[in-house]
Formats: sequence, structure tokens, C-alpha cells
Amino acid sequence: MTTYVFRVWLQPHPPLGFEPDEEVWHDLEIDGSHTLATFHEAIFQAFDRWESHAYEFITRDDNGIALRSYVHPMLYDGGPSWRTMDDEEIDRFIEQAVPDDASEEAKERFRELQSNPPMEGNAAETTIDELDPEDLGALSYTFDMGDSWEHYIELQDTRTGSMDGDPVVVDEQGTAPSQYPDLDE
Repeated sequence: MTTYVFRVWLQPHPPLGFEPDEEVWHDLEIDGSHTLATFHEAIFQAFDRWESHAYEFITRDDNGIALRSYVHPMLYDGGPSWRTMDDEEIDRFIEQAVPDDASEEAKERFRELQSNPPMEGNAAETTIDELDPEDLGALSYTFDMGDSWEHYIELQDTRTGSMDGDPVVVDEQGTAPSQYPDLDE
């Protein structure tokens, strides 16, 4: 078995008043046999959240292209990871949002994944090892689909052997905002 350390960055969220002066992140150590649902719980606790909501993980390649979605068990229906885009939508997205220096291979991969989305995964049934973290570009994680707290997750370290117990925070920087900031302040 393998133990992983992932850095989970909380992305700025101006509409909710979260624009930190420094990056806010937590390094979480998690066993490869833990599920994405367990990883969600560890992130939930690390960022001091208290009210549970839906969430989604998206695996990404080295170019940041979404490869597959893994959703909260109550949202899982076994359908496509995302809505299929038609050629016109894909062309518009590539023109407006994809960096000019992106390779043609990356653009074609994006086009294929948007035209034929892979089936979504169930976060409660997918282990960290199944994601093959050492070959994965990164993960994105969205908590609370209404407020959309966005996180970027990247592998920091890999260790041989299993860890005992639950995932743990091994390092951190910055202060996470309240789950529901008081926007009147």
C-alpha cells in the first residue's frame, strides 16, 4: 500500500469576500486505500467547515484538462462526468479560454473529452490508489455547489506503506475563511 501527501489550496473567492494576502493550503496525508469520500471529510475538517454539502472531485492531466468527475455519493447516477458540448461550443471555449501556447494534442484531447465525456465515478467507491496519483496531473475539488468553494490539489509526496487511522493534516499555511462569511462586514 502507499501513503500520499496532497497539498490542498483553497482558491480565492471574491464574491464571498475571500481574497487572502497569502495562499491558504493544508497538506493532508492519506492512505491509498481511503476513498475520495474520506478525502472529502479530511478536507472538510481541515478547512473548519461545519455544514455538509455536495462536492465533486475532477481529475486533471498535466495540461489541466478535466479527465473524469467523481461526485458525492448522493449525486452519483452513473451518467457522464459532464454535459456533452457540441463542436461550436468546444471551438468557442478553445478560442476564449485555452491559452494560445496549448499544444494541438492538448486541444484535441479536450475536444474528445468534451464530445464524449467519461462516466462519472462515485466518490464513496473510488480509492486514492485508483486515481494513480503519481501519474495524475492534479485534482480539483469543489465543495458546496451553491457557493462553489474551489480547491486545487496536487501530490507533494509518496511513501511506501500504509498509515494507521484517518487522514491527518501534516502542514498548513494561512487561515481558512468561515464557511459562510458575513458579507455585511
